[in-house]
Amino acid sequence: MPRSADQSPDDEAVEARLDDALERVAHGAAVSVPSILVQRALTVAFTAVLTNGTSAAAYGVFALARRLQRLFRSLSLGFRSGVSRFVPNADSEAERDAIATFAAVLLLGVASVFGVALFAAAPVVADYAELGGQFETLLGVFALGLPATVWLFTTAELLRGLEAVGPLNVAMRVAFPAAQLAVGAVGALVFDDLVVVAVGVVASMALTGTAVAVWLARERGFRPRLRGPGVREIQRRYLRFTLPLFVGGIATTVQRLGFYPLIVAFLTGVAGGVFSVGVLVGALVRLPLMGVNQFIPPVAAALHDDGHRRALSRLYHVTSRLVLVGVTALAVPAIVYRRPVMALFGPTFVEYAWLLPAFVLAQYGACAAGSVGILLTMTDNQRALLVVNTLITGILVVTAVPLTVFYGLPGLVASYLLMLTLNNGLEVAVLYHLEGLQPFTRRHAYPLFAAVPLTAVALAANVVLSNPVAPVVGTLGGLAAYALALRWLGFTHAERRLAGTLAARYRGLLPT
Repeated sequence: MPRSADQSPDDEAVEARLDDALERVAHGAAVSVPSILVQRALTVAFTAVLTNGTSAAAYGVFALARRLQRLFRSLSLGFRSGVSRFVPNADSEAERDAIATFAAVLLLGVASVFGVALFAAAPVVADYAELGGQFETLLGVFALGLPATVWLFTTAELLRGLEAVGPLNVAMRVAFPAAQLAVGAVGALVFDDLVVVAVGVVASMALTGTAVAVWLARERGFRPRLRGPGVREIQRRYLRFTLPLFVGGIATTVQRLGFYPLIVAFLTGVAGGVFSVGVLVGALVRLPLMGVNQFIPPVAAALHDDGHRRALSRLYHVTSRLVLVGVTALAVPAIVYRRPVMALFGPTFVEYAWLLPAFVLAQYGACAAGSVGILLTMTDNQRALLVVNTLITGILVVTAVPLTVFYGLPGLVASYLLMLTLNNGLEVAVLYHLEGLQPFTRRHAYPLFAAVPLTAVALAANVVLSNPVAPVVGTLGGLAAYALALRWLGFTHAERRLAGTLAARYRGLLPT
């Protein structure tokens, strides 16, 4: 691109670095979003099968048991970050195998300890919760299956460390969600037994993880290695790196999953089902951020390490605005058509559709500033991120318990919205204080302006048309109005160059 008259050589270099960084991030999103969409669709279908095949209370009991297992899974996986850190930089296959073997043994060992503890505590938890005998059975199944779930995520982390994008997407975003949907349909619709579903889900995770391990052995030559020269030092180095991350992950886990123990302690199975479905639907709004986040960590880290601060700042501005454009387009229809959306999961959930906007707005607030948490990490501010997470966890504990006790499920949802919004806002303030990076420009208001015609068209269709035509016509028509409004408001030169580059890159993949 020729340099303009008022553009200095330094400005031209910044623009070139920005173009390269944006293309790499956008390519990561382009290749990952389709598989993420498949995964999300299969997960929604699995949930809909269970909620329509059983009562809302029964599904809620199933969801609570599984979320308690997921809490301990998240804690166990605090030790997996060393895989992506050390496997790509291993000096030899022997060192790589030693890292992978120790990581697998450590993760499975911790998961087994947590699983046994959860299994032993299941009768006490079930008695306290008063959710029925099936809750104890389901909790026991998921507790014993905890190592299987950790095994799947351990093998997936090895794929991520090797940058095996294709096998990773096939395993985690297609194979397992499809198998989960199949066992959910069989268990709920054929056997009418959620315990069968739980056993099937655990077995699917174990088999998928084993299939990945076989692929790693055959295609990449991985072999177990616990002994040999230098193995002890490798193990000590891995433990030194991951132990602080495991401790710091406790705060993050409480933020993400600490709501479910509160439901077990103070609320009902129906509340557990509604909260789980609300989180699932709200998380669909995160799709643009998830796509951007696929490749932004190494891109941001490289710009930071090389001292290209202007390019990094511009990258943050552009990607955060693109994320805001995407999440706004997804959030407005989800809020306007909240009743049809919740109707997918059964009539009981429609009664709680008025709570869905809070779940959506919580995710909107978490996405509004783009990849702020990743940028804190990639600029070597992990300790600051740990302080933020710890502070937010403390606020969550102080506020969520009384809100839940006094206001029930609405109070818990309010604490969820408060936690995500505060967390994101505090991370933005800390990143700006430490690195001078902030996401917002004047153009970040454009998606909000463009959301006005989107909302107007969606609401008009909701008034004039009936279900199921209104959500389809209103969403498509609203998004068309949204796109026209954004075009009228205008795009930056960097965004137009990115669109042209991606169009040229993928033109050959489209049928002519």
